[in-house]
Amino acid sequence: MPAAGRTALVARGESAGHARGVLEVLRTEPFDVLRCYLDDDGTFPNNSDYPVLFCRAVWHSRSRQEGEAAMIANGWTRPWAWGVFPFHHYHSNAWEALLCVAGDAEVQLGGPAG
Repeated sequence: MPAAGRTALVARGESAGHARGVLEVLRTEPFDVLRCYLDDDGTFPNNSDYPVLFCRAVWHSRSRQEGEAAMIANGWTRPWAWGVFPFHHYHSNAWEALLCVAGDAEVQLGGPAG
């Protein structure tokens, strides 16, 4: 996501009843939940049936330690901190969760054509 909580994705058409590459608001209370479906681009096998989910402003006033504990308590493996890979990659047999507890980050999802 771009800095300061702004989110920008470019529309890439529709298929299977879902807009592709379009950020859709699912709800705004008690925090924003948005989704985006990404198609397989031939190199990065995005799953067109399962969207990327964005939950904004979920973790206000909580610490990094609390975030780590929450991730572990919900079945995620031991988290690593302070960075995101600077290159495109994907997980062929896993889900990924990113939690930002302070500051901001720019992350491109879906490969170079994201």
